[in-house]
Amino acid sequence: MVKSHAEESLGANPGDAALNPADSVAMGVQAARAPRMLERARWRAFRALRNPSFRLLFSAFLVNQTGFWISHVSLQGLMASLSSNDATQQGRLFFAMFIPAFVLAPLAGVAADHFDRKRIVLACYAGVVFVTSGLAATTYAGLATPSLLQLFGFSLGVCFSFSGPASMALAANAVPEEDLSSAVSLQSTANNLTRVAGPAFAAPLLASGRFEIAFGAFTIAAFVAALLTSRMQPRPYEPEAEDGGIFARLKSGLDHARERHPAMPALITVAWVSLFGVSHVALTPIYAAEVLGDSGWFAWIVVCTGIGAMAGALTSGYQKDLPTLRGSALRALAFGLMLIGFALSRTPTAALLMQVLVGYFYFAIMTDLQRLIQEIVDEARRGRVMSLFQVAWGGLVPFGGLGMGLLAAEFGTPVTIGVGGALCGLYGAVLAVVAPRLGSEPGGEGGSPKG
Repeated sequence: MVKSHAEESLGANPGDAALNPADSVAMGVQAARAPRMLERARWRAFRALRNPSFRLLFSAFLVNQTGFWISHVSLQGLMASLSSNDATQQGRLFFAMFIPAFVLAPLAGVAADHFDRKRIVLACYAGVVFVTSGLAATTYAGLATPSLLQLFGFSLGVCFSFSGPASMALAANAVPEEDLSSAVSLQSTANNLTRVAGPAFAAPLLASGRFEIAFGAFTIAAFVAALLTSRMQPRPYEPEAEDGGIFARLKSGLDHARERHPAMPALITVAWVSLFGVSHVALTPIYAAEVLGDSGWFAWIVVCTGIGAMAGALTSGYQKDLPTLRGSALRALAFGLMLIGFALSRTPTAALLMQVLVGYFYFAIMTDLQRLIQEIVDEARRGRVMSLFQVAWGGLVPFGGLGMGLLAAEFGTPVTIGVGGALCGLYGAVLAVVAPRLGSEPGGEGGSPKG
């Protein structure tokens, strides 16, 4: 059975309590003195940084994600170069990279609930180092082909599938409960800060065709991230004894998501927006070349998306109250409208501005819903429920990316992106109307508080 926070505090290291009694004694999380400004309301979104273990995890995430975005943008750029801007090949690359999240994430969630989460993350970093070093060497030797890129993308997807649920659960183990919202927000912010920095660093590499340097940078970043993570001392986690095999445990996670209202509607919302909205990123290299007239705009589209997304994640982190399903629905409506605006844009200025807004609403939705789910699930099933979040977020992208690639080849890139935006906006409008009637808002009728 999982220990409560009070029980964990009885077994905490006395030395930790001496550092920060308010945190370490109450929550069993290693803590240290932090700047007073983190105690102020205006810095609410950054409070998780007062925890040493989270600072290490956050730093590792920053370093690794910077390398990821340099490599990810370069992988798309290299595929566009090798396939002469073939939208179908871009769709296949996305399918290869994200299909492991759909197939393996539920198993990864079971692993995160029954094995050492820190070791899982470290093993995944080691896998990334191995794969990206091979990708860099293959590209440098001039042996890269579309099929090989899909194979490397699939291998990276396997690593990401297992690291996702473990990393999200590990963040919860690195902070006291009152800092959990801050931790979720900061992880999303870091993802989007690196979404800005990574493509900016990658832009000159794409222009010069030095893709092997980008892949080598990811290798180094993953290695440094592993070193930082290895120094973490998260709150001890004891798996709860359960009967049955792996499929029974998978079912237990799904049943828990159904019981913890509104976790299931939140997961469905993540899935819809990912399938019909997020998947448009598979077409942005084609959009830059065909609509804006220069493939070099692709990296800057990603940068602008990241700027908006970073703002969206921080906005979520500043919210004191728990997010609601209706609030996320309204943001999904706005996201769909902004995506339609992007599809209709015909100048770089308009396209980049619309992508800032697309990124803002997209990550405001995702951060809100992740905060909501993390707050209402039990620790013993956190990994499995967050694996469902990963399936909904990244696991459906391959299907959306592949479908959009095929549709774009038939009807054109702008039309395909616009249709995706319309579907997201329509879903958001309907959900905004029915959400109050579902009886599944936190604290409302039919809601299940954490406990």
